[in-house]
Amino acid sequence: MRSGVGSRVVAALLAAVCCGACTWTDEPPPTSTEPAQHLSASQFRDAAVDLIEQREAALREDDRDAFLATIDDDELQFVATQSRWFDNLSAMPVSDLRIEPLDRATPDADEDELHIPVDFTMRLDGFEERSVTQRLLYTFRQVDGEVGLVNDRNSERDRRTGWLPDPWDVGDVEVRESGSILAFFDEDTAPYADAVMKDLKSSQETVLAAVPGWSGQLVAYDISDFAGLEKRTPMKLWETGGVAYPVPVRPGSDEVAAVRFIVNPDVVHNSLQREFLLPHELTHVALGSRDDASPRWLTEGAAEYVSRSEYSVEQQRRMAGFAMTYLGVTAPVLVNGSDFYANPNTNYEVAAAACTYLAVTRGEDVLWDLMDAFTAEADQMPMSAAQIDAILEREIALDSLTLARESVAWAAAVG
Repeated sequence: MRSGVGSRVVAALLAAVCCGACTWTDEPPPTSTEPAQHLSASQFRDAAVDLIEQREAALREDDRDAFLATIDDDELQFVATQSRWFDNLSAMPVSDLRIEPLDRATPDADEDELHIPVDFTMRLDGFEERSVTQRLLYTFRQVDGEVGLVNDRNSERDRRTGWLPDPWDVGDVEVRESGSILAFFDEDTAPYADAVMKDLKSSQETVLAAVPGWSGQLVAYDISDFAGLEKRTPMKLWETGGVAYPVPVRPGSDEVAAVRFIVNPDVVHNSLQREFLLPHELTHVALGSRDDASPRWLTEGAAEYVSRSEYSVEQQRRMAGFAMTYLGVTAPVLVNGSDFYANPNTNYEVAAAACTYLAVTRGEDVLWDLMDAFTAEADQMPMSAAQIDAILEREIALDSLTLARESVAWAAAVG
């Protein structure tokens, strides 16, 4: 027995076949639509520049759909990474957003791709005094007269220029703000964010009390991608707790827009090490370029001194004495340059002892005055050991060897 539904389906099919068989027309079959016109070279260029302007407007207006509309839909991976990048920027306190094309050269008439270098500018509003500009290379493609962006970087060019990505360039970030502190975490480091932010605040107060003239503004990265840290540290990764580094206003410029710092999660998530690591790195942030001309033992030793400055003078002295005994330091030397990091444990502690000795016996301003004295002689860079000693003898009446010996003897004399 056939169901009523099946009967109706068969009847409908028979009617469709019969109607189709009886239909007749003298009109020719419809022709296929004509392909879209290929854009001329100048039209292609103008369309690409229009898309750049649309991207800038979309970023300024926080319009995600308009921003993604500038991208070629067929580039699925690029769409995904650009979506993530837009979402990251939307969560950040950014201002002065600009995308400026640098080259409007017309492509060859038969080319379907166009490369335009652009300057992308932004400022972390409230945390940096100046904007940062980075160079991007936009690649546009036209298909059937439609133009879309298919890439914003070039790997070969990035390797040649030494470009290092920021956290918001490589993954989803969690943004934390507290007063003048801005920090970036990712999925793996976010569980530690509350503890890190609390200690960043405490460390900020320590450094504000020790380093004159600092605004307190800071930008910190605590992310699980080690690429940025590994390429910035002069030491082995496992020896590195963090790195503070200057950010130029644009590639190749000597002008610094900000000093940011990136931490090693394996170290900073240890609460005992975090107590000393964070104020050390914030000291580098606070000093900015003030210590650029100083010998390495002074820059690192001063940061170590500040990291321990919450302790009493007696406790600081005991720390230095214990370190000298533990490391077996009998012939202390203050090391300058990249050699400082060849034996970091000993060199950091000898430098810390020297700077602590100076700060305790002569007042901590002596450290900043020394840095200013070295800056005044910056035209002699790089300085020889004799030039460094000449400045030391003029400013504190000690050469580096005598300072090292006196500071270690001072630390060892504690009862």
